[in-house]
Parts: sequence; C-alpha cells; structure tokens
Amino acid sequence: MGFSVVYSGGGVIDKVRELPYPHFSKFTEPFIRGRMIDVTASKQVFSDTYALPYPTEFLSVAFATNNYCVGDYWELSLDGVKVCETIYTKELPESVSMGNSFGIVYPLKPNAQIRFDFHNISGTEKKVWYNVKFLRKKL
Repeated sequence: MGFSVVYSGGGVIDKVRELPYPHFSKFTEPFIRGRMIDVTASKQVFSDTYALPYPTEFLSVAFATNNYCVGDYWELSLDGVKVCETIYTKELPESVSMGNSFGIVYPLKPNAQIRFDFHNISGTEKKVWYNVKFLRKKL
C-alpha cells in the first residue's frame, strides 16, 4: 500500500517562500552570549553594554536572578532601539523572543551596541544573569 503527494506549483507554499526578510534568517550559525551583573543593595539602574564585531541577527533574550523582588524590572536595547521595555521580574526565569511561532530575526550591523538595564527598585542585593541568542554567518 502506498500514497502519493501532489504539489501544485504557484500555490500558498510558494507564497511562504517569498516572505520578506526578516521573517527567515540569512545567517545559519547560532551564537549565545551570556552575561552576569552584580547588583548591590541600592535603588539604581545597573547596566551592561557590549558589541559584537560582525553582523548578527537577534533572536531572543533570557533572564534570571537569584533574588526576585516585586517592582524590579529589566530592559534591552539593540543599537539604541529599546526592544524590551519594563519587563518586571516574575519569581522565575523567563525568555523573550522576537516575532511569532515562526520567528522573526532582528538584524544588527557589526559593532551594534547591546545594552541590558536592570532597574533595582527593591534596593536588594542580587546576581542577575542574561543570555542573548543570535544567529551569525559561519566564522
């Protein structure tokens, strides 16, 4: 017993292939940069900034801390554009992805500034960890 599959050229499947960038990545190599911030017992913003020397496509950011407190929140900016704003801590680690279930990439040029800000509203000491997931050209 067998079956056959029929594909009608020019149909909906062909239209999906035509989705404009950034609906599908141009890069194929995954790269995750993990960072840690020591937050002191003071009510202030703790920032961490870095850049990568090659073009990338941002996919997602993950966040965790060893001391979740009501009112604390974090933000992420990519090359001066705030992509995560006022994300309150929720007593467990979390991840924020771009787009929908099919994914969208956010292209970044070489040396684009990646800035993570943690707003320590509670004024309590803690460690903050965040990972930023990218795609890049094969090095």
